[in-house]
Amino acid sequence: MKERMTYAARIYRDEHGFVAEFPQLDLVTQGKDMNEALFMASDALETYFLDYAHDEEKPPASDLNIELREGDTYAIISTEVDSMADYDLTTKEVMELLSVSKQRVAQLRDSDKLSARQQGRDYFHSRSDVEVLRQSARKAGRPRKELAAH
Repeated sequence: MKERMTYAARIYRDEHGFVAEFPQLDLVTQGKDMNEALFMASDALETYFLDYAHDEEKPPASDLNIELREGDTYAIISTEVDSMADYDLTTKEVMELLSVSKQRVAQLRDSDKLSARQQGRDYFHSRSDVEVLRQSARKAGRPRKELAAH
């Protein structure tokens, strides 16, 4: 079941651009302009919840009432948590689990046989997709003659 996590952020200008701060989560990020700060806030929230994806500890309950200071902009940032919970395998881990090359992992992603989320330069792959691929993997080599005749 997908769960939407929604938290309030305050965004303010500093000497480097715009800072997005989630006071309830003790989480801060920034961007060079307002649009980038909002994008980075969404990305930071998504990344924050990756830590909770397979954890028994629950994140703080959402409270949209935060204290604003003069010059702050109030923003509500939301992300779906359950949809990310499955995306925890790195490319290297997929290579090891499936005994395939990095190029083959990329081919599986490109052919939509392996879902992945890109974060920066890295990909995080769906554990359930990898399990399906492991179950359906055929043995390496040519089939034996008596099996090929059928």
